[in-house]
Amino acid sequence: MPMTRKSLSRTFLAPWLLGATLLLFIVIAGALVLNLVRLRDSFAWVQQTNKALLAISAIQQAVLEAETSERGFLLTGIETYRDSYIRARDALAARLDGLRAVLADNPEQIAHIDELRLLTDMRMAQLGRVVELGPERMREALDILEQARVDRLTERIETSLSVLTRAEQALLIQRLSKHDRESLAAALITACLLILAVGSAAIAAFLLEHQRAVTRQQEADQRLQALQAELLRVARLSTMGEMSSALAHELNQPLAAVTNYVQGSRRLIEASSHPDKSKISTALDKAAQQTLRAGAVIQRLREFVGRGETDKTVESLRAIAEDALALASVLTRDRPVDVALSLDPAFDRVLVDKVQVQQVFLNLIRNAFEAMRDQRERKLTIGSRLVEDDMVEVVVADSGPGLDALIAERIFQPFATTKADGMGIGLSISQTIIQAHGGSIKAEPAPGGGTLFRFTLPCSDPIRQHLSFSPAAE
Repeated sequence: MPMTRKSLSRTFLAPWLLGATLLLFIVIAGALVLNLVRLRDSFAWVQQTNKALLAISAIQQAVLEAETSERGFLLTGIETYRDSYIRARDALAARLDGLRAVLADNPEQIAHIDELRLLTDMRMAQLGRVVELGPERMREALDILEQARVDRLTERIETSLSVLTRAEQALLIQRLSKHDRESLAAALITACLLILAVGSAAIAAFLLEHQRAVTRQQEADQRLQALQAELLRVARLSTMGEMSSALAHELNQPLAAVTNYVQGSRRLIEASSHPDKSKISTALDKAAQQTLRAGAVIQRLREFVGRGETDKTVESLRAIAEDALALASVLTRDRPVDVALSLDPAFDRVLVDKVQVQQVFLNLIRNAFEAMRDQRERKLTIGSRLVEDDMVEVVVADSGPGLDALIAERIFQPFATTKADGMGIGLSISQTIIQAHGGSIKAEPAPGGGTLFRFTLPCSDPIRQHLSFSPAAE
């Protein structure tokens, strides 16, 4: 069966779809990797913000500790407060450097840090002068503190730290919001690509399965065509044999009569006084010899046809019947027939010539389909059972109008038919095939109406099946 342009396009489309599906899965994998990278960046941004907030808090704590130590030393003169101030001052400078390193990628924040450093330097200078004066020069120290209150350096430091904190938090929110939007878009694109990939894979799988189904159907059609050709060949050969046998039978009688007439004429001419009787006798002798020769040829032809030689193998009876049903199904396309195939699986193996027995099934099934064509109820039943002499009996029954009484007695004779376009040799061929297998075939009215044919075939394992056979099973 040649492939159509549509089937060819499907054949070439499936590999392309598989390639596109693979490419889509690669793109999806890339999108997933990109999302993982973005997630890592988000985590890094959160970590950076946490580090910045911790550094800001540490700077605030250092300023507070420096001011507290300065007050304690001024009021008590205890050196511990002086040492604590010095540690807080040194720590403040280190923490400002650390904050600058964390926010090095943000010029605006760097400007705020430089402003904060200026304020903290001024404040630390004031506190350092107060610590240097100490309790001994309390009045001068108080003047410096008063000036610090007027300058409001501490409030300005707190304000600068708050600006840094809010800016860093706002930047984190902005980054996370952008990441969320990009992640959502990437997720939607990935989902669409995934749906497209799954759809492409499903379509490709469907096309591949359809291609395999078409291939299987083409192979089945080719096997069916080969089987039909083989059955037609056997049918032609069998038909030729039956026609030859029938013709030989019909010609033998007139040939025998011709021989008798020639011999009688020779005797008459010999008893006469005809002047040319010698020539006439010679001619009659030659005519008699040719007549006998023709009879001998016909006899040899009949013996050849009547030999019934078959090539027998072990076959499945169900498989043969199913093949014949498949071949005959063309007759039931416009008028379906209810077919019941109830062959006994215990006696499925038979020793037959497969093609010839298929021809028997085909003849009986085709006749049944044609007989039931105009019936309201169209039902065909095919069954089997084990009978005596290690033979399997097959029953083919239809619900047609039944046997015609005018032809019932000679239904298996060649050229006996009631069909206007029939040759009347199908059942004769079937009988010849069955008899060549050592079986028999007969026709009878079906109990519920219609026609029932019975024929027998040899079992493939007579000993085992004979032991398993019981008359009660009938």
